[in-house]
Amino acid sequence: MVYEHGGDIYRNKVRLDFSVNTNPLGMSENVKKAIAENIEQFGIYPDAMCINLRNAIAEKEQVGVDNVLCSNGAAEMIFAVVRAVMPKKSLLLAPTFSEYERALKSVGSQICYYYLKEENDFELQDDFIDYLDDIDMVFICNPNNPVGKIADKKKAQHIAEVCGEREIVCVFDECFMDLADGYSMKEKVPVIKAFTKTYAMAGLRLGYMIADTDFVCDVQRQLPMWNVSAAAQIGGITAINDNDYLEKGKKIIREEREFLIGELKNLGFKVFNSDVNFILFKGSVGLDKSLLKREILIRNCGNFNGLDEGFYRIAVKKHDENAEFIRELGDICG
Repeated sequence: MVYEHGGDIYRNKVRLDFSVNTNPLGMSENVKKAIAENIEQFGIYPDAMCINLRNAIAEKEQVGVDNVLCSNGAAEMIFAVVRAVMPKKSLLLAPTFSEYERALKSVGSQICYYYLKEENDFELQDDFIDYLDDIDMVFICNPNNPVGKIADKKKAQHIAEVCGEREIVCVFDECFMDLADGYSMKEKVPVIKAFTKTYAMAGLRLGYMIADTDFVCDVQRQLPMWNVSAAAQIGGITAINDNDYLEKGKKIIREEREFLIGELKNLGFKVFNSDVNFILFKGSVGLDKSLLKREILIRNCGNFNGLDEGFYRIAVKKHDENAEFIRELGDICG
């Protein structure tokens, strides 16, 4: 088995984990307390329909409850969406989150790639539309992982409109959008989101989709019963109502992102501007190994389609951790 994501703390001795790009505040104390206080519920089956959780999400997102479908993390939803559509030919950005490719390959879909270019700072361009011929399905990660950029809103809307005209299923992954100052495409296309990044609840596995009711029903048929645990449902309801936590996290991200970008540039790295809680930069091959010797884990992006060895992604964390990371990195660059 090959592990292709960040957060591989189980096979490495790690003091500072900059490979996982979740809310720098960590899991909310309110979420921890709610789960602990409801531990007796874990002895019975969870609500298979996630009624209370879906109601909370619907209220937060200002959509109908029947437009919300919950899953065991965003990854499960991605696979379920692909199985519901069964696309013969699909289009993906490169680089982007790898689970779309894995899901599409699992159903035998032919995958085409739109390569984002370094000279354009890996930003989506107008010619994306030219790649939509004979395409059945498109995934767009927005903000894009590992790049960290939000697509231009007019471009995103135009893509959604063209896909609608051509009956192409266009899915926007907005798992990082609530940590950025951006926009949502939920009124135009199916949107996938998760509590993993926004609320630092990766271990609880909780994601959801917002879509029209027919598509929700199609995707629901691809999901197993009781796929969302009682702990995840309780945690999700508590988290989504904790506005102070989210705003505090976003404030830290805005301030610390600028600090990290500035310090990385001062050290001579090529840094790509980010709109969210992680930063892509270019350095020497093997930099991740040098940092791991100091028990610091960063994401080597060399296995992303469209990137080479020497590209790295780091999370934006609290200032003390960011400052220590920069000190250690500066010592290595020496």
